[in-house]
Amino acid sequence: MDNRYPELHLVTSGRQERDSLLRIAEAAYAGGITYLHIREKQRTAREIMEWAVALAEIMPRDRIFINDRVDVAAATSCGGAHLAYHSIPAAAARTVLKPGQKIGCSVHSMAEAQAALSQKVDYLFYGHIFASGSKPGVAPRGTEELSEITCSLDIPVIGIGGIKPDNVGRVLAAGCAGVAVLSGITEAPDSKRAAQAYREALDRWREENT
Repeated sequence: MDNRYPELHLVTSGRQERDSLLRIAEAAYAGGITYLHIREKQRTAREIMEWAVALAEIMPRDRIFINDRVDVAAATSCGGAHLAYHSIPAAAARTVLKPGQKIGCSVHSMAEAQAALSQKVDYLFYGHIFASGSKPGVAPRGTEELSEITCSLDIPVIGIGGIKPDNVGRVLAAGCAGVAVLSGITEAPDSKRAAQAYREALDRWREENT
């Protein structure tokens, strides 16, 4: 997706109000995140659009992705839309989005990854990889199948779920193009410093392994 590998994606958690999230996003972008995903299931389309417009004042518009709401992604001309299992099919989303906007999709297995690829998505999120507070009681998927997916599919895969600076190397070693983080940055006392810790871990792994 980006010429700055490995990528660091920040996903909103649905726990912050807009002004708080804007402060977090500004600090995290200064700390080295590559993309921000607005994932606010409880918000209206109008609210999500207002968030995207406000975020575009502090980071490039094409670095912002909208989760599920393809209509809002198209209306704001942001980087694109990220689809969940309950979203409209990627092929249908493509008819709504503008030329140049990208489509991502969350997957949890090789079968789901292959199905998403058949619809010509631009990248995948795979998870959850490690134990995650956002998935209590659900066993993590680990990196074995993740490695199979990255080896089999010619598409960027981003790892998500329970990722911390000290385990990003395991995710990248499985072939991922980057990682996605929620509470590791949004709930951190210092969002900029937290983002920097991830950025440094990602860049250090790249330097040591390329």
